[in-house]
Amino acid sequence: MLSNEAVSAAEKRALIGRIVASPQFNKSERLSSFLLHICELSIEGRIAELSEKEIGHAVFQLPVDYDPSIDGIVRSHASRLRRKLEMYYLREGRNESVRIFIPRGGYQPRFESAIIQATASPGRYDSKDSPNPTPAAPITLGENLNTARWSDPTAQLKGQKDGYWRAFLPWFHPIQAIIGVVLLVSAFTLVSIYRIRTHPISLWNEMFAKQHPTIVVPGDSGVVMWQDLQQKNLSLADYLSSSFWKSQANLADNKQQLALAMIGRRYTSMVDLDIAQKISHIAYLHNSEALLRYARDVRPNDLKHNNVVLIGSSETNPWNQMFQGQMNFILHKDQDKTIYAIENRQPRLGEPSQWLSDPTAQLYTVYCKASYLANPSGEGNILLLEGTSMAGTECAWEFSADQRRVMQFLRQANWSAGYIPHFEILLKTKNLGGDSAESSIVAWRIIR
Repeated sequence: MLSNEAVSAAEKRALIGRIVASPQFNKSERLSSFLLHICELSIEGRIAELSEKEIGHAVFQLPVDYDPSIDGIVRSHASRLRRKLEMYYLREGRNESVRIFIPRGGYQPRFESAIIQATASPGRYDSKDSPNPTPAAPITLGENLNTARWSDPTAQLKGQKDGYWRAFLPWFHPIQAIIGVVLLVSAFTLVSIYRIRTHPISLWNEMFAKQHPTIVVPGDSGVVMWQDLQQKNLSLADYLSSSFWKSQANLADNKQQLALAMIGRRYTSMVDLDIAQKISHIAYLHNSEALLRYARDVRPNDLKHNNVVLIGSSETNPWNQMFQGQMNFILHKDQDKTIYAIENRQPRLGEPSQWLSDPTAQLYTVYCKASYLANPSGEGNILLLEGTSMAGTECAWEFSADQRRVMQFLRQANWSAGYIPHFEILLKTKNLGGDSAESSIVAWRIIR
């Protein structure tokens, strides 16, 4: 195997050029910049300079004094970079003689020769290695390979086969039943896949494009706990500001210190992760890819040019605030009263100026909102799934995932054009032990 030093600088740079020009990388400017930066420092012998903070500053334009424990964007992109490199060497780069390897827990790239294992035909030996080549023959089961003898396999295996069958027989019928259940579930799954793939007009056809991944951003549960303890809402500007979090670190109050400890944890809800997993499956059906990003690892440019799914309200996912200028229905939490309000900026005839949801009530109304909007560049789409609780977030997902229901809503809105328009829809349901019941439409807007 060639060592890192045995590969010339010219060979390394040529390899890097081929990688960043490949389909795996040419649409991901940030990952390409990441790879180019760490490889160039390695080639120039400046390995000592490679660190998480240095990469954050040089590649992601973060402040020199930013805190990597709060902002993990470098770590998350390093994981994505490793996966992209693996995909490159499985596809376009499968014939490369040199491979780039980035060990986990570090950022120093290694250039190593690709190991190609030759496969020989069974039972044949190279005459140069063996003066008396002998055809392969079966080896007696149960014997060590080093002491195996040539034998007739039929006689020796017959008794063993009969014994295996007698041992298997009591399990035959239960296994038949299990296989039947699996086949039944698979049939329902195939019907769902067929509906998703063959629906002529689909929200997911707009959200997923071939060879173009969609970013999926679950909520940040740590920031929810911080807001509850501090009894105030957090703006997107403060969420992104390292100086804001440093100012909070100087607070001596025990409650505030606990709040800061909560914001330091990278939590998200199981509902959000379940939705993200289902979105990933739909992306696969559309020959696309869903990239899961933690909310703190996202940057404004990620949302400007990509298709993005934001899961959770602005309380759990502050990135929603970036799109409130396009919205008529604004969901926010009144921290003093601990209730949720949905503001109706321009009420239509018969609509109230706001809807309220009190989570302290035993059986209360849960509101959910699905917003399908244009991204800032106009080149893609943003899908926001919001709710006044986790049951509300689940309700927004269930509406968006059901393409027949989306089409029913568009017919109700008198939309007859042959494509999915940008829209907002507000629904309500009841909270039943943390789960949502069947939802109904409260109001909507078609964004023209």
